[in-house]
Amino acid sequence: METGVTKNDSKTLIILIGIPASGKSSFCMRHLQKFVRINLDTLHTRHNENVALSDAIKQGQDIVIDNTNVTKAERAKYIALARLHGYGVVGYFFQSVVRDCVDRNAKRDEANCIPSKAIAAKSNQLELPSYEEGFARLYYVRMKDNDFDVSPWR
Repeated sequence: METGVTKNDSKTLIILIGIPASGKSSFCMRHLQKFVRINLDTLHTRHNENVALSDAIKQGQDIVIDNTNVTKAERAKYIALARLHGYGVVGYFFQSVVRDCVDRNAKRDEANCIPSKAIAAKSNQLELPSYEEGFARLYYVRMKDNDFDVSPWR
């Protein structure tokens, strides 16, 4: 499967964008295993996230930000930091159909399940990404046949 990341990229920071249960973490675990995964669900606090991100940047590692990142403001801090340190920034926008996300969320184990209202709230906050934010490349991702279909942003 084409993910949009090439071996010619020197340092890459990927920002996943989508409401909860849109497939971001599954995509990350299947297709971006070589990237340092920064995820608030596992790191628990912004402090821990900042430390992990800083460490990865100091080591020049490729990074994926696996949070919802639904607003331009949320993405802006990662984009600014990445560009400051010479990273190319790539965005993946995940198709966000609330009904489908609620259904997928209901299949999660209890510890990872979130309230349906939280999914709808994130959907209401969702701002489409754009190249004007500072992305070098953008992709549109949708789930298809228990895998992912990735296409260039239009």
